[in-house]
Amino acid sequence: MLVHRQFRDHWAELAARVGLQQAQQFWDHVSHNPGQRDPIAQITILKGKAGKSMGPNWSRTYHYEVSGAGRIDYQFNEAFKTSPSGDAHRVVAIRTISFGSH
Repeated sequence: MLVHRQFRDHWAELAARVGLQQAQQFWDHVSHNPGQRDPIAQITILKGKAGKSMGPNWSRTYHYEVSGAGRIDYQFNEAFKTSPSGDAHRVVAIRTISFGSH
């Protein structure tokens, strides 16, 4: 997983707030099957403007409840390329990490 340097501290805060096990569960989910249900966590696909994809081939926004203390919104692209001739890779984009209540 690549985390932009602007969000490194916020990402590190996730484990401190929700616990290492919950953070690891999220990591495992998005790295292996971001478009599927998680057997433990609550996941909702957002509707309307909140769920709009970032662009072609990107999923809608998924709202992952890490615990009562955190929520993560993400989108994924199964075959992202940085250029037309580049190699395709699965990419997950974390849109928001929220530690407050809805």
